[in-house]
Amino acid sequence: MVSIPDGLDATKTKILQDYVAYDKATWHLWFTREGLDEALARSTGTTREDIQRSYEKMTAYDTPPVKVGVGGVDISQDEQSADVTVCSDRTQMKATDFQGNDVTQKSTQNRVALLVRMVPRGDGVWVTQSETKISTNECTAEAGK
Repeated sequence: MVSIPDGLDATKTKILQDYVAYDKATWHLWFTREGLDEALARSTGTTREDIQRSYEKMTAYDTPPVKVGVGGVDISQDEQSADVTVCSDRTQMKATDFQGNDVTQKSTQNRVALLVRMVPRGDGVWVTQSETKISTNECTAEAGK
């Protein structure tokens, strides 16, 4: 995480903390192929289904670095969902197959702006329900950009 917004209230801070926990769990999964249960526990809906499906189809590990910048946290009026806007900079990320060969595809080395929908779980933890790509190569993960 290279940047987060200033001036978040307690609720937005909690949502951001839970987003970071989700992000950490999923990147751990993609970097090591370990931690599926944690990634699934931090997600619901289409995101949970996508993680399970991607894990089953996984043929390579991603290799850092990946930089993530959070642009904002917006809570719905009824506080039953929140949108976290992020920029995931994967321009230096590589991929290695299970035999150790470099299988990096230039098309995956990009910057992706995402709208991440978070919803509260019964125990007060916010989990990721969906991720929607907003743009490709139009954002930056660095603070203030």
